[in-house]
Amino acid sequence: MRRHARKGAALFAAAAMAMTALVGCSGSDKPSASDKVSLTWWGWNAFNQTQAIKEFQAANPNITVTYKQFAYNDYLTALRPGLAGGKGPDVFQVQPGDLVTNFGPLAVPVEDYLSKSLGSDWASKFNPEGLRQLQLKDKQVALPAYMSAAGLVYYNKKILDRFGLTVPTDFAAWKTVCATLKSKGVGCLAHGAKDAWANTDVFLSLINSIAPGKVYDAIAGKTSWTDPEFVQAMDAWHDLFTSGIIAPGAAAAAEYPDAQINFLEDKAAFIALGTWNTPATMTKTGQADAQKTVTKKIDGLFFSAPFPAPVAGGTPTKLFGGPDNGYAVSAKSSKQDAAFKFMEFLTAGKGQDIQAAGGNIPAITSIKVATTDVIDPRQAADIEKQQASLTQLVGARQIPYSDLTTALGDALSGVAAGTTKPADALAQVEAASKSVTRS
Repeated sequence: MRRHARKGAALFAAAAMAMTALVGCSGSDKPSASDKVSLTWWGWNAFNQTQAIKEFQAANPNITVTYKQFAYNDYLTALRPGLAGGKGPDVFQVQPGDLVTNFGPLAVPVEDYLSKSLGSDWASKFNPEGLRQLQLKDKQVALPAYMSAAGLVYYNKKILDRFGLTVPTDFAAWKTVCATLKSKGVGCLAHGAKDAWANTDVFLSLINSIAPGKVYDAIAGKTSWTDPEFVQAMDAWHDLFTSGIIAPGAAAAAEYPDAQINFLEDKAAFIALGTWNTPATMTKTGQADAQKTVTKKIDGLFFSAPFPAPVAGGTPTKLFGGPDNGYAVSAKSSKQDAAFKFMEFLTAGKGQDIQAAGGNIPAITSIKVATTDVIDPRQAADIEKQQASLTQLVGARQIPYSDLTTALGDALSGVAAGTTKPADALAQVEAASKSVTRS
């Protein structure tokens, strides 16, 4: 459902109790600017939340923020009853896709507040995809924390240089590189095929190279998943496992920690991840944190490149993605003034500088991701290229329909295991797509 409240009135005119009721507040009086306010903030992977709270509270001494960390599945279980019952968070984390669909109706749209706080042109400050993917029925129900995209392979330049190899741009070249690596006792593409999300990222890389953007028509129900381009992409997915690009045993491995450990410990030269992997591989601070997850000293030199095209001589995919996650204000919060102020800090204020300093790509386009902490000066250009590419995305990374997401994940798993033929797998995806109710 949609919220039809006039948010600005609810936020700035505490005396207008009718408007306050319309946004779904609990009915209690709003605190005055001088009152002490305590906010609750829920999430599953909020970036550097300790620093964010410290800086926000220093600038807003009358507001105290308490962050509650959840494991992802526990978060989903707790969030709906918390929001619906009014005993949940004032500010909560979301991500594009299912979470916006399912929890967006329980959030207060931000347009009126931001128009008064940042001006009528507030939307021009954000990456457009960062906003679009956090909308529900034309209402901006959340704001992006930072941007991320997939469609990349990260590679260990030291390994490639050791054997006189270059980064491949298509499967034909990649197979040659992989054969050399195998002969030297090094894996090629580390991959956790146990994880549906990792498999889906790779499939989107393949189809967006073969037929850029067509997959989004299929997600919208406007074209069939059994069209020839999708069969070609699914055949390429199968080829990754049969040609030696992905090593045997991937079906039993998770992307985190298994594949990532193999990559960081020099057991494989490539891994298919997105821009969120840049801090751990290219920054001193991020790599110090990554070192805690592995036993061998990390001494690789890591860069990124587009995922190679499946067709010989083809064009690799453009990046696809959007907001990695974002934040919303609960419609049941009785402290919406303070909650909006904190959300603005995270998504349009100093919180964006915190993201940039940590190697994440800010949602505010005028803020550049920091490159002063890179391990090798050449990585700065790589990071800057990633940020520029996020303004030219081919489409989204998340599928907004859970049944379709599950069907595609199951199809990819079956093809990877060799138990389902590519055409049959896509027929199953098409059947699921036809059953989806789209708004």
